[in-house]
Amino acid sequence: MLPKLWFTHINSVDVGEALGLNHALQWVAELRLDGMDFSLNSKAVVDAFNDVDNNSIDFGNIIIHCRQLITNYFHDSKVQFSRRQVNRVAYELAQAAQL
Repeated sequence: MLPKLWFTHINSVDVGEALGLNHALQWVAELRLDGMDFSLNSKAVVDAFNDVDNNSIDFGNIIIHCRQLITNYFHDSKVQFSRRQVNRVAYELAQAAQL
């Protein structure tokens, strides 16, 4: 009987951010929502999504899958970059609205 071997695969932050976009797109597609704008604070992911040339194999494949999801399930949607500071303002406004 062979011993069990465990391997730890560490991905870059960009791959993690791209996977987050991919899961968000899948979730919103399952909800059958359309006309959604997806705002990320990862400029590298947004730039890769909007650029047709990707050099990284893992990262590029995730981005290609994200583009396919947008093409297949969303008609008036886009992926855009927003700075973290903008997200903070939106968070503060949401907190104030709950009071």
